[in-house]
Amino acid sequence: MNKKGDFHPFNLDELEKWMENYFLDPHSSYLDQITFRIDLYETEDNIIIEALLTGCTPQDVTVSLKDNDVIIKAVKKDDSASVPCSQPCMRTVILPFPVIHNNVSAAFSNEILEIYINKNMTGPGCNRDIIIKC
Repeated sequence: MNKKGDFHPFNLDELEKWMENYFLDPHSSYLDQITFRIDLYETEDNIIIEALLTGCTPQDVTVSLKDNDVIIKAVKKDDSASVPCSQPCMRTVILPFPVIHNNVSAAFSNEILEIYINKNMTGPGCNRDIIIKC
């Protein structure tokens, strides 16, 4: 068993085990239904968090990093109601490594938010908001 000090953020076995646990967690499925859906992907260079934000514009969405957490906040517009209202919602993706030490970018298009966590490029190492590109 690895000691905490021996853990490397991109140990593929640990990351794969974490992703499997994340998707099998019934709480994740429940949040997909009541807030917005989140999917995770891994490429050679990035970990990608994809959020389906139906009814949102880029101005309605914020992405923040705090230690190991990626926090997505959105205000969904409900145009079907007789009086338009805004419904705020939030999802937090807790990663098995400190995401603040990585270069992170985000893009929003066609009601889909994609957050790219670069495995090879370091970031400033502090809690921060991410600018969303359209």
